[in-house]
Amino acid sequence: MKDTLEKLWNEYLLEECAKIDTIEERRLTKKAIELHEKVDSLLDNTQKDAVEKYIDALSDLESLFVKKAFFKGCEFSLSFLLEARGFR
Repeated sequence: MKDTLEKLWNEYLLEECAKIDTIEERRLTKKAIELHEKVDSLLDNTQKDAVEKYIDALSDLESLFVKKAFFKGCEFSLSFLLEARGFR
């Protein structure tokens, strides 16, 4: 099942979940860009590089947690459905 979830995540959901299609998502994206530009103007190149690496690390960590939550949610849903139907 993990291979199927991995394939679903990589080939479909990652693209779908990354789309910015709500007003709230647009607002937060705009805010993040504005804050990034403000911070960027305050830092020298060494500091910018350090902040970018920090942001990348946080982004990677968040991505892992989102993927983990997706997998756990799918596993829970299947378990719940099987139990509700009397298969467990």
